[in-house]
Amino acid sequence: MKRDTILKSFQATGVWPMDAEVVLQRFNNHTSEQDKALEIGQHGDGDSWIHLRKLFDAAVADKAKVEAKQLSAAVHSLQTNNDILHTEIDGLRSALLTKKKHNTRSYTMDLHQNEQDTGGAVFWSPKKLRDARARKATKRDKAQREKLQKREAREAKAAASFLKKQHAEEAKAERQRLKEHRAVAKKAAAEERDAARARKKQQQQATTSQKSHNRPNKRTREASHKADKIPAKRRRVAAPRSQPEAAPAPPPAPPKSTRTRSIRAPKKYS
Repeated sequence: MKRDTILKSFQATGVWPMDAEVVLQRFNNHTSEQDKALEIGQHGDGDSWIHLRKLFDAAVADKAKVEAKQLSAAVHSLQTNNDILHTEIDGLRSALLTKKKHNTRSYTMDLHQNEQDTGGAVFWSPKKLRDARARKATKRDKAQREKLQKREAREAKAAASFLKKQHAEEAKAERQRLKEHRAVAKKAAAEERDAARARKKQQQQATTSQKSHNRPNKRTREASHKADKIPAKRRRVAAPRSQPEAAPAPPPAPPKSTRTRSIRAPKKYS
């Protein structure tokens, strides 16, 4: 191959002089309209209301129309809500990051658990590191156990509350069932009593009608029997009257004084 051909091939492929656009242009198949559409699609999310207002003024010719004013107000409302949502999202993200930092902070190992008089010299031996790691692991396990116990206690409390509520509902349903059963039994008893009263009244009416139907014949029979059995009247003989007995003599009148006052003798003389 000739030298010019080689240089042209280098230039066509962008090897020399170095030009990456030569290769990238082969993969860039977007037209100008597509580029404009991409640019339009990127507007609105992070743009301010001033920038969107400029785009609106450039796109709308007659801004005095009612539709144009409504569209402007709608775009302004959407952009304001978008800004508020972005602010809230940023605040939530910062809060989550802060909480994550608090949860993932490191603690210094407790290497001075058993302090001894070493004369001012401190030796960090591997044994002390192992003991510190063991104490830290024990403390972490204890915290996890306490957390697990609290969670189990909450679950047990929730289960007990659910069972209590369920038993209360079952008891309420049982009371309602018994109440309905008593109401049905009471209604049946009342209907039975009413039916018994009706039967008794009907029997009494039937008996009364039967008696009233048989009374004329009975009176006729009784009258005929009485006529046969009436005996002849006998005259009574008056018995002689006995003489009345003589009444006892009345006691003598007490002596009286000249002033017609009764005189009573003392008891010792009586």
